[in-house]
Amino acid sequence: MKMENIQPKFLMMTDEKNEEKVVLYLHGVVGSGWFGDISCEGVRNELDGVHAKEIEVHIHSNGGDAFEGVAICNYLRNHPAQVTAIVDGMCASAASVIAMGADKVIMPSNTVMMVHRAATMAFGNAVTLRKRADMLKDVDESLIESYTSRFKGEHFELESLLDNETYMSASKAKSYGFCDEVTAPVKNASEEIEESDEKENEDSNSTTEGSDDDNSEEITKDDKKQVQNAERAMRFINALMESTKL
Repeated sequence: MKMENIQPKFLMMTDEKNEEKVVLYLHGVVGSGWFGDISCEGVRNELDGVHAKEIEVHIHSNGGDAFEGVAICNYLRNHPAQVTAIVDGMCASAASVIAMGADKVIMPSNTVMMVHRAATMAFGNAVTLRKRADMLKDVDESLIESYTSRFKGEHFELESLLDNETYMSASKAKSYGFCDEVTAPVKNASEEIEESDEKENEDSNSTTEGSDDDNSEEITKDDKKQVQNAERAMRFINALMESTKL
């Protein structure tokens, strides 16, 4: 049996409700190689030539290549459209750098962001390892510059967050300036359908109750007419009997 070749690295679509907005999903590992899912080249291929007024970028990633993250961050900052980043689950390491490129960052309350210093694997002698350490310091500086535009606090506080590989809830990320808005957790589609059905039932019930009230009013009017007619008939009969006696 021949298997379908699926490459879910990028998914971009237009918003059916808003033709002037496109939606881009960045889910996976940040990197340009064989093991990478999210690369600057891929993002550029998707968004170059896009003339929409708004771009909505959904992020769910544990991170990856710091250089790719910085490149995507800068690309989003330079894009003429209004860019909104929405964290779908995890936004860690290089992925958090990507989010810093958006004009607005939104995190549902059940999502997480993580920031830390750059890391690498190295093998070699003291000279080689020292070069690697110096390189990591330079990368850290570029990461700090990427965060600084949003961070609310002192420089040493940001460095402390990176030192401690800090995992942040949505509200905590907002307090540091990494996030602009915290929203309620995304509801299941089935929950939305149930709520919609419940609302429709309530509306239909209220309509039915209203119609029942109208019917009861009509019935009350009919009863009054019947009583009045019966009283008139009784008065006529009584008058007829009296006239007969005479």
